[in-house]
Amino acid sequence: MKTRILICLLLFALCLLPLAHAADLSIGRMRASIWPEYDDPGVLVIYDGRFKDDASFPLETVFYIPKGSQISDACSLSPKGQHFCQLYKQKNIGDFDEVRLKLPYPNFYLSFHVNPFDAQDIKKSFSYVVKANHNIDKLEVDIQKPLRTEDFKVIPEPMEKTEARGFEHFGYVYENVAKGKEIKFDIQYIKKDSHPSQDIKYSPMSGQKVFGSPFEERKKFSNAMLLAGVIGLLLLAGMLVLVFRGKK
Repeated sequence: MKTRILICLLLFALCLLPLAHAADLSIGRMRASIWPEYDDPGVLVIYDGRFKDDASFPLETVFYIPKGSQISDACSLSPKGQHFCQLYKQKNIGDFDEVRLKLPYPNFYLSFHVNPFDAQDIKKSFSYVVKANHNIDKLEVDIQKPLRTEDFKVIPEPMEKTEARGFEHFGYVYENVAKGKEIKFDIQYIKKDSHPSQDIKYSPMSGQKVFGSPFEERKKFSNAMLLAGVIGLLLLAGMLVLVFRGKK
């Protein structure tokens, strides 16, 4: 009898867990945009994509970015198109900074700046490493050539070259990228001025920005499950009291 009671209590306790564990989840598609000297003297980087398992959200995950990066946005995109900007924790773990945040929805958007350049040097050279935080079915990398540059080179050789909004883009596509894999890009060019390509901060998000931790729709479901679990525990406790009283 006691064993059955313990099992029931354990099952109800599991129902009260508010967040799914993200360790084994996969990203269906992720894009990494690496844009040197786009809107400031450093490099703008944008990670955006979507996790595969919608039912596991909300959850907490981590992203790996260059150490010392300055984060602009850490957001999740709702089914209605709203960008919910999340609170996050950033800490150094060696060559990378770890960014930990909770996502209410499977779509994610993370943008940040890092500056690897010497301001006085017209010959620019830096390496950027994309480190996968989960298994990724399809990883797309876009490297944008700054305006007014010469001898722009990227290693490895790009898989495709395109042009959009007056910029040259160098594209890569990787399939089935394993969690923890690091993909390195070496970029070099000559730029004789210190002015960025654009005068305004980049923000491609067309939806409304909402700041905070908005789990409205997900919270309704979680709160309903929590209430059901509490009611179940109370009913179980009442039944146990009646059983023990009956034995006495």
